[in-house]
Amino acid sequence: MKFALLGDLHYGTFANPEHAAARERVFETMFRQVAAHQSDMVIAIGDTTNLGTLEELRGEDAVAIRTGLNLFRVTGNHDANELDKAELAPFFLGGQPSLSDSELYTSFDLGLARFVVLDTARSKLSNTDWSGFVSAEQLAWLAGEIESFNTSDLQYLIVMGHHPIVNTTFRSADPMLNIANSDEVREIFGKLEGKTGLYICGHNHSNSIFGPDAQGWYFVQTGAPLDSECYRLITVDEDGIKIELLDFDFSAPGHYAELEMVRSNMEHYAPHPHAEIYGQENDHKLFIKAAVLR
Repeated sequence: MKFALLGDLHYGTFANPEHAAARERVFETMFRQVAAHQSDMVIAIGDTTNLGTLEELRGEDAVAIRTGLNLFRVTGNHDANELDKAELAPFFLGGQPSLSDSELYTSFDLGLARFVVLDTARSKLSNTDWSGFVSAEQLAWLAGEIESFNTSDLQYLIVMGHHPIVNTTFRSADPMLNIANSDEVREIFGKLEGKTGLYICGHNHSNSIFGPDAQGWYFVQTGAPLDSECYRLITVDEDGIKIELLDFDFSAPGHYAELEMVRSNMEHYAPHPHAEIYGQENDHKLFIKAAVLR
């Protein structure tokens, strides 16, 4: 099984028609390259839109359809800035039903792995508090998912949420750049027994890998493609979990200039220096051998 992982896409709104046309071509370039892998899933790890509007969600869907890409969206704080979770539901979780009417979270088994998708985004609060939070309802559910996973024949537990766990990946110790109640989440992560645990996040726009921690978990954060100019490909099989970083190809004439146009003219989007967020070699790739934890 393999899946592609996209960081914060920030598909945005532009009043200038030239900028809007450039956005379409940039996203088509990225999506076609990801679609070429024919992955089992393509996960967008939150902040897939910039302002969280229906216009942006529908526009991004249109690009995905044109390029043959089926996005599995995880909710981010930008996505939840304008709309209620119920309004967001049709666009998120890849068609999987949410287990709550007020939050967008779910789980499913695929191959050797159980995927657990958290909703860490505060609804309509990203302009005042863009940190993450995992509700008591989700925490109890997460504990049950891990306990049932422990007694299953599955080998890998892959948990996904937009926000990082505090004091793990790059910038995750900074204010609002983590899950505010990370300690509660980590306490539940400690229920994992003798199998591989991987937490995947975005939010901080940078490539970063941390772990294993004291509980044996690995943490993988993925950069925002408009700035990092890359994405991840993750392969899961009997030997373990292989994580690679792949660069987008913007070498066609005019493509890089259009990328610069998009990331420099989008409202409420501050480009990050590529050198700062691209990360070092140990932030790019990782191989986790099967059944090596605890």
